[in-house]
Amino acid sequence: MNIRKQDALEISIGDLINFIKKYIIFLMLTGLSFAIIGILYSFSLTRLFTAQTVLLPEYNMSSGNSFFSMAVGAEKGGAEKLVPDLYPNILKSTPFGQYLLKQPVTDESGKRYPHLEEYLGRSKQVSLLSRVLSVFKTDSPQSAKGPTLLPSPNILMISREEQGKISSVIGLINITVDDKNGIITLECEMSDPVVAAILVEASKKYLIDYVEEYRTSKTTDQVTFLQERVRESKSRQQIAEYALQSYRDRNRSSFLNVARIEEQRLQADYTLAQSVYSDLVVKLEQAKIKVKEEKPVFKTLEPVQVPTSKSSPKRPLTAITFAVVGTFMALLYIVFFKEKYHLKL
Repeated sequence: MNIRKQDALEISIGDLINFIKKYIIFLMLTGLSFAIIGILYSFSLTRLFTAQTVLLPEYNMSSGNSFFSMAVGAEKGGAEKLVPDLYPNILKSTPFGQYLLKQPVTDESGKRYPHLEEYLGRSKQVSLLSRVLSVFKTDSPQSAKGPTLLPSPNILMISREEQGKISSVIGLINITVDDKNGIITLECEMSDPVVAAILVEASKKYLIDYVEEYRTSKTTDQVTFLQERVRESKSRQQIAEYALQSYRDRNRSSFLNVARIEEQRLQADYTLAQSVYSDLVVKLEQAKIKVKEEKPVFKTLEPVQVPTSKSSPKRPLTAITFAVVGTFMALLYIVFFKEKYHLKL
């Protein structure tokens, strides 16, 4: 047994050199043949183009916090908890998918589509298998009963087909956030370069609008509230001023103390209404300034461009992959079927 094991494990360098000399040409020809097959196969693949844009978010925060302190979660404000690391989650949500499906697009040939959903479904045809299966398909309970009335408009009811479309559209957009410098990159890879660029621009707009609305929503509500109060206080001031001046006109020649008391009361009401109005106007202007301070600014480092060169398929990489796989398969054929080393061992 020891002799057999020793014979089986002894493979000299000379045997390895002889093996390479014997089959090197066969292995090279096999790898070259598979590389050519890989190149020919790459021509059958759909050409894809990648459009992208690069953003650098900047924040004007009155509290003195910088963008980097916000990115690591050191901020105190509740609205500032939306760190850039959460931006990919925004572009993976169902509302974002619904937003993209409604975007009008124009393809490379100049044909316009009212929304992306129609563009994606332009070449879809019902297969024979789908038609056969549809005969045996039973309606769901919801479709038999009609549309279900939901108690809240915030609850979404989406069919499987719509959910599939939303998932496929969300998968078209890729977002990456550089943790070191906060640079955000948005990419979209499609067969049509113009549509890819349009979707990247639409995704950028959705992301910026979402972040701005999130960070300024509380202060914007305060502005709306103060605007209503300013209108009310202004009306109250005008009413008080009119009452005061009307009383003075009616009692211009009166020297009664009762008349003076009433005039003093109307004057106090007018002064109070004027003071409240002035105070609310100041607070309103401060709230408007705060909205601008909390509003994030996104600088576009690299604008969206219609790609002119394809990003996929990569023919050299495809050829190398086919060559490696072909060489490995040829090596397995030599070892197990031609030389049958497994029987010798």
